This record gives sequence, C-alpha cells and structure tokens, in this order.
Amino acid sequence: MWRAILALSVLSLVLVGVACAEAPIDRILLPIEVLGTDGTIESRTLVLGTAQSESVISLYLQVHGLRYPEQASVKVNAGEWTPLTNDTVNVTSPGKMYGGIGGGFATLVLTIPLPSGTVVVGENTVRFRFNRTDGLASGYRVLDLNFLTADGQKVISAASYVLDDPETWTPPRTDVDSIRAGQELWHSAALVATSLPGSPKIKARCSDCHAHDGRDLKYFNFSNASIVARSRFHGLTTFQGELIATFIRSLPFPHPGRPWDPPYQPGPGLDVQPVSSWAAGAGISWVLDQDVNGLKHLLASAGKEVDEKATHTPADTFEVRELAAQITPSVFRPDNNLNVREIPIALQLPDWSQWLPRIHPKDAWGSDFENSNFAKMYDAGTGSGAPGRKPKLSLRALLTAAQTSDSDLRSVVPFFVRWSHARQAFLRHRLKARTLWSKELANKVYSTQLWHLMKTWEVSQEFGLEGKGRLFLGETAEPRTWCNTVPADTAPAATHIPDGPNGIGGTRLTNEYLSAAWYELQILLNSGNHQHHNRWPVDWVYVIGQFSDLYVESRNPEPVRLLVAVTKALQSTDARLGPDNYSDGWRPEQNIDPRITISSYWAPFFKPFPFEIRRAITQSVLAAWMEKTLSYRMAEYLPFPVIPRDYNIHSYTDVSGGKVWEAARQFRAAGVSDDLVQRLIEWGVGYNERAAAIQYH
Repeated sequence: MWRAILALSVLSLVLVGVACAEAPIDRILLPIEVLGTDGTIESRTLVLGTAQSESVISLYLQVHGLRYPEQASVKVNAGEWTPLTNDTVNVTSPGKMYGGIGGGFATLVLTIPLPSGTVVVGENTVRFRFNRTDGLASGYRVLDLNFLTADGQKVISAASYVLDDPETWTPPRTDVDSIRAGQELWHSAALVATSLPGSPKIKARCSDCHAHDGRDLKYFNFSNASIVARSRFHGLTTFQGELIATFIRSLPFPHPGRPWDPPYQPGPGLDVQPVSSWAAGAGISWVLDQDVNGLKHLLASAGKEVDEKATHTPADTFEVRELAAQITPSVFRPDNNLNVREIPIALQLPDWSQWLPRIHPKDAWGSDFENSNFAKMYDAGTGSGAPGRKPKLSLRALLTAAQTSDSDLRSVVPFFVRWSHARQAFLRHRLKARTLWSKELANKVYSTQLWHLMKTWEVSQEFGLEGKGRLFLGETAEPRTWCNTVPADTAPAATHIPDGPNGIGGTRLTNEYLSAAWYELQILLNSGNHQHHNRWPVDWVYVIGQFSDLYVESRNPEPVRLLVAVTKALQSTDARLGPDNYSDGWRPEQNIDPRITISSYWAPFFKPFPFEIRRAITQSVLAAWMEKTLSYRMAEYLPFPVIPRDYNIHSYTDVSGGKVWEAARQFRAAGVSDDLVQRLIEWGVGYNERAAAIQYH
C-alpha cells in the first residue's frame, strides 16, 4: 500500500509546477518553492486526527535542489529549526549512495525523526527556510511532504494534495510592450555574478547561459516566482524579473518538462510521446529505488512477455525461475536494437539546472573565448544569438539555411564533429600536460563543457534535429537521436578533471557520478546504433570501465544499467559489415566480450541477482556473442589490418581485447551448458591455428 501511495503521489508531480494560483483551503498545494533571498520562509498546514497524530514518528520530504548542507531548515509547529544535513536527516537510497545532501542527485527523499509530541491533533504547520546561498543556489523546492508512522506508512492520503498545473499559469503582465521589454532584458540586461555582497558584474547575459530564445525556461516550466527570484539573484529588480517572466510565458514553444525532472531520464512509454517531449524525460518517478528492479523492464524492452508493473526483486524460487526463463540470447543479440530510452534506471540524471554553465566561457576566459573558433562556430562570437545576425560558418547559420532543404542537413554531422574538435583545441591550449588543478580552474573547464552541451540542446530543439536521425545517420539509426558526442564530451573525465577536492562537487564520488551521468546520457541520445566507426560515438571499453570507477566510490552495483550498456556495445556495429571491416565491422577484440559476466573483478556488479538469474544472463550473453562471432569465416578475423590499441588499464582486461575461449572453465563453473562451452573452445582452437599459420607463413 505504501509503495502504491508513493508511486501515485510522485508520479503526479510530473504534471504540476510552481503555483501562481491559490489552492483550495482544504488541500495542500505542491510543490512548495522556497526561493529568494537568504531567510525566505514558506509553509504548509497539515491537518491530523487523533489517531493520526499519535502514530507519527517522522516527517517525509521529497526535495529538489538541496545542493549543500544547511542550505535549508525545517520547523514543525513550535519545534526547533532543523538544518538539513546528512547528519540530521535520513536520506533514502539511491540518493544516499551518491552523497546525499551535497552529492550528485538533485532530488532527494528524506525523513526527519520527530520528537514525541511534536505534532498535534488538528492543524500542524510545517515551515521551510532557505538559509543562505552559496553563490550558486537561490532556493529549493519541496515536491512532496507527509508524516510517517513507525512502519513507514504515510499518514495523509494523496487525495489531500493539489498539484499545480502550468496550464493554469498566467504572465505577470499581458501587454505587448511588457513582452517586448522582457525580451530585451533577456538579451541585454547587465548582470552580476551572484547575490552575494560585492558580487562582480559579468559579461554574460541571460540568453548566453540559457537557450538564446528562452525556450528552456518555458520547456521545463520554471515558474514566474522562480524567474523573478533568479533575476534578483543576478542583480535585477523584481519588476525586471516580472518582465522577463512575462516574456517567457508568451513563448509559443512546447513545455512538457519540469525543473526537477531530469532531461531524457529513461522510462516506459517515453517513445509514445512526441519527439518534442523527449527532452522532458519520463519523470523523476521513474528513477528506480534499486537498479535490479530494472531487469524486467530490460526484458520487456527486448520484447519479452513480462509484467512491466512489477518493479521488485524476485523473492521466491518460482518467481526467480520464471524470470530466468525469460532471459534468452535474443535479449542481447548484436543484430537487434535494444530501446534504451524505455528502460528505467536507478541513476538519476542531472536536472536542467545542472546542465547550465556555472560561469559563462566569456567570463571564464575573456576575449580568448570570444575570438575562438569554438565560440564562432556557434554564432560567430555574438554570444546572444540576437535576431538578424547570421554569420557565416556558424552552426546557427548552417541550420537556418538547411531549413529550406533537408539534404543540406547532411553537413550538420561533420560540423558537430569539427565543433567538438574546436572545443578540445580551445581547452587543450589552456590545460598543459602538468596542469595544477584548482576548484576555480575545474569550474571554468566544466562550465565550458556545459555551455557546449546546453547550446547543442538549444539548436536541437529549435531546429527539430532530434527526429531526423535517419536523415543524419542512415536508415539503421534510431528514430530519435542526437548526431554528436557532446554529452560524453561533458563528463569531467573527458578533460581529466581530477577526483577529489579540486574536482566538480569537491568529492571523488560527485565527480565520478557526473562522469557516469553524462556518459549514460550519451548512450541514451546517441549510442551509435549499428553506425559505429572506430570509437565514435561511444568508446565502449572506456565507458564501461567507468562503471567500475563509480562503483569504487558509491559501492552501489548497477547490474541492469551495465547489461544495457554491454548490449548496446554489442549492437553498435552495422550488421552488414563483418570483421574484415576493421573500423566499422564486428571486431570482438575491440568491443565488449562476454567474460564480463564471469570475471571476478566484475562479480560485485552481478551479485545482487540470485544464482539462477546470473546463470541465465551469462549463458545468454555468451550465446548471443557466439552466434554473431560464428557467422563469419575465420579468415575474416585474421590478420589484423592494424595493431589493436591497448588501453593498458587492468580492469579492462576482463571487458575486451582478450581471448574469450581462455575463460571456458569459468563459463562452465557459472553454469553455462557444456555444448556452448565446447563451441567456444573449438572456435578458440581454430582462431589460434589461423593465427599461427599467418605468423609462420
């Protein structure tokens, strides 16, 4: 019952936002925006009966935007203010495993123990305070609140809440002059860096760090109050903030998202929505409590007849055997196409605020950035992308011209490649071989990567690029996709930003989480889907190696997310190209191989599954790999046209590049059938004989 109420309450949040209208007196308005200056307080009143009040032991909260300890405090009735830190609240998993408050996840579920007698019969007032800014945050949002009993039951029913609908929102002003004035402020208003005293003026304008036309604030339904609060944070007046909010409300763009729903978060039913809604993701409610609960969704996405509503770990022998029977080679077959967009994961992706640069590159690097090819390839250095300016050799100019002819869009893919190379060159000249990293330098580098990502989203939305994958990449491409590697390029690891105090977030864990999240986004947006070329668009061996790096810090195994990545790696090459095509074809020694399922190094990832499910996974991955491998003549595998590149990292030896048949004993011990193991051994013998014949020819 508790799970059902939670699912209903949280799922409903994807339909609501920050209120501009009053809620009915007898219902509790959600979410609660605690935004503004230091010390801002918001409250809600919850009414309890006698039996209810006697059963309460804790306060339940789902909060978006807790970025650091003591950013927020909570007070119930006449009790003391409780600052929210990892020591004063209980953060539920998986958010707890990624650092809790101050960690990677933007939305967390918390419980706060309440002393006996805190709540009373009748009205109970819960107050929320925004204590102070750290120079980045301007508040937070409470998405859900309730009281809990000793057995974790919510005391107040879901029917007692009203969830705000953005369709009911109205602009602060409605006249044309106000809209025009708001647009002008969006492009040209002078800003300061933060709301902290003495904060310096910055070169960037609103349209520089956001979509140039403001569509991101409309798309993710940032409320009038949040826009005003952020305008004041950057030194504007309340009146100016209201004008900007009026401009944003007037925009005729789709607006399916919410500030707390991670862009592109995968989940069932996402593909049923129009491609214009894809960036909104499946919603925060589809971030799983445990990764293992995604197995049934993996099987369903592969076409297996399983109950998609079942989201728990198999509990009894019959259920385990029933689920294991659904795990067959077809799930992992290299020539198939697994739809990763509809498989929920327990990794919460970054929210939209985490997509935005913390410092604009023109403020980080000055004229070096403004005069760089990297900047000019976006809009020839204009920064704001103001109307009427269509410079040559810019992405925006190219896409504008290509609107008259879809055939011109073919040039967009190589342009994105050159744009990524320009970013790499720009940062390489500022990062020497022995760079001494500092928090400031890491922030500047990472913000430059975020700017690239955000502007890629901007043009993808504005020019409808996400639905043109097959025009860009051919008929085997995903129906909705990006055509670049910008998400992977955003990872801190991509520019060697170090783990630890000088990394992003100040901890090894958060730095690794962000790298994992952006690599995951790359898989979701452009995995190569049978169009792989060398290590473009995903360097699978490296990316899957990053799973291990994250696990070392979080101690949270993610077997299903790992299996999805392994499967997409196997499915990355064109089914029509064999191993004789070294850069694009099936090359087992360059890709992920089945030994990952029986490796002692990777064993902790699969340990959460019962033995029978582990056996079925191992058998099926190996069988799918063998079927593909044996479909080609041995002569097509050898000799190598070039010498394979060695990653020279120990953990990769159980992922790729080795001789799979040498693990025959381990496969047999894992329960793989003798017949399949024998076929593997025979193929290895043939491979060795072919290699020896070539060597001594």
